[in-house]
Amino acid sequence: MGITREKLLEVYAISVFAKQLDEKVQQLLMSGAINTTWFSWRGSELLGAVVGKSMRPGDYMVAYYRDGMSQMAKGSSPGKLFAEALGKVGGNQKGKSGWVHSIDLEAGVVMNSGVVGGQLPIAAGWALSSVLRGDNKVTVCNFGDGAANEGAFHEAMTLASLWSLPVVFVCHNNQYSEHTAFSKMSPVEHVADRAAAYNLPSVTVDGDDVVATWDAMESAIERARTGGGATLVEAMTYRFRGHTRYDPMAYVPSGEVDARLNDDPVIRFRNWLIADGHATDQELGVFDHQAAGEVEEAWEFAKSSPYPDADELHADVFGPSATV
Repeated sequence: MGITREKLLEVYAISVFAKQLDEKVQQLLMSGAINTTWFSWRGSELLGAVVGKSMRPGDYMVAYYRDGMSQMAKGSSPGKLFAEALGKVGGNQKGKSGWVHSIDLEAGVVMNSGVVGGQLPIAAGWALSSVLRGDNKVTVCNFGDGAANEGAFHEAMTLASLWSLPVVFVCHNNQYSEHTAFSKMSPVEHVADRAAAYNLPSVTVDGDDVVATWDAMESAIERARTGGGATLVEAMTYRFRGHTRYDPMAYVPSGEVDARLNDDPVIRFRNWLIADGHATDQELGVFDHQAAGEVEEAWEFAKSSPYPDADELHADVFGPSATV
């Protein structure tokens, strides 16, 4: 089927917004205006936008701490995500979970894990629930390359294969797990190579290639929805910033980050859209301007949202009854 012009432009709009939002947060962090845990997604905006936009609105997304762009592409409110990151009551979980555990049930983002790999078996569970309910929904699970070395990866792949679950596992392979290169911690070249051990189909794609990534996602989602079972999609990408805001990336070879920055995939995609006749510079300029306004709108929403009252400390907390 392939990606349509409409979807190409939606992917651009989300990716340029995600890029500007991340840059806004970095600016606020460096100026001391905010203090929060933030895992930058700069460099992999296109991948996240494609993953979110390739899903149906009713499908389930199981997220992880570095794929905010995927969640926003799926429909999560940027303002609420921003507010949650700041611990504000306007966040999706009223500021109680922080960025790394924020979910948005209305958008179908049903789980977000700050535990590396913890989301993988849970995604299998969500997919099993679709089988039991017969709801014809697909679960898409995002995770990083480091999670592929967790035992939870093995558990999830085993269950998904044995039970032919409607789940697509998407590895955002940014080539560094925290402070270690993927090549130094994997006995095989690609995460996708491991799928053969579980009798699962897999594919490795350039996550910065929108068309190729869309085709891979579309095929995997269709296979899952029509009873073909799970797929492992490995999308190769890169992160321009450190694992956390305090990471100077001393483990990265000299010049590597600069070379990647000079070949920014969002800019490259923009140029391709124009060269291939999908949009004009003026049309894309509208998206650029709109993104800047939406970033400021999200920031103002988060900034103006109050912190939770002390009364909230014991709300939404479940435990044994005091009378038992």
